[in-house]
Amino acid sequence: MEPEKQVEQVADAARTLRIDVRVSPEEKKDLQTKATAASYKKVSAYLRDVGRGVEVKESIPPELRRQLVGIGTNLNQIARLAQAGKSFSSHEAQLVQALTIIRGYLV
Repeated sequence: MEPEKQVEQVADAARTLRIDVRVSPEEKKDLQTKATAASYKKVSAYLRDVGRGVEVKESIPPELRRQLVGIGTNLNQIARLAQAGKSFSSHEAQLVQALTIIRGYLV
């Protein structure tokens, strides 16, 4: 058994106390959405970590990760051309497309 899973099972076995919290249907949905976005299977685990001050981050979908890697590669190529004093106007369309994709995820 993996060490992380052992710790998880030991921690679950040691958890004998409950804290009941009432939430509205909208709050429950919001908490479930945030927990899922951060790759938590259970809202209780998400709330436990948030309550203990653990930094919780949303996971990046694989498609977005692939696009960001491609954008980074394109930007590096353009930066190399600019540093070498070469024109990068032929790459302008790629740059605009990359910025459009990024903007779409930020809005």
